[in-house]
Amino acid sequence: MAGVTLAQAYYALAAFLLLAGWLIVTDSPVLRTFRRSQGATYFLALVAIAWFAWWLLNIPEADLAGLPRMPVIVGFIGFSLLTFVYMPDFLSVRALGVIMLFLARHALDAGYRQLPSSLLEASLSYGVLILFGFWWACSPPVFCRQCDWVLATEGRRKFFGGLSILLAVACVAQSFRLA
Repeated sequence: MAGVTLAQAYYALAAFLLLAGWLIVTDSPVLRTFRRSQGATYFLALVAIAWFAWWLLNIPEADLAGLPRMPVIVGFIGFSLLTFVYMPDFLSVRALGVIMLFLARHALDAGYRQLPSSLLEASLSYGVLILFGFWWACSPPVFCRQCDWVLATEGRRKFFGGLSILLAVACVAQSFRLA
């Protein structure tokens, strides 16, 4: 995502929030089953591994501290694939957290020094993506408890799903102001 514009970052955030809001409002069974779903685990973990490998492939040489690039990438991919064997439980939630952190990083890079246009993007990145991304990647059972709590009543589903959809609409509106 090198060279992502602020408008593109808003579109990515809107897509993420819209999907989350829709899954919550509709009480999608995906939210209850994906935490231990092998399909979700493979998909999300492979996306996270590929995204980080791509990032390692494209970072400046100085950021590698003199290490040879290809052995670092191969080592990272190899050890990451071992998580499927040695840490499979809740790996989908951990991978979701990692993807949220990657999305936040690229969104924040796009909004760097573009205040006040990037204020909503920075708030969402820090307040939602980074906070919950770290929390869920470090402690997937927290995701399960939070998800179960939100989905427990129709009022909570409508509130949190609606809030997510409203934030997605705000991101799209902000992106149109930038275009």
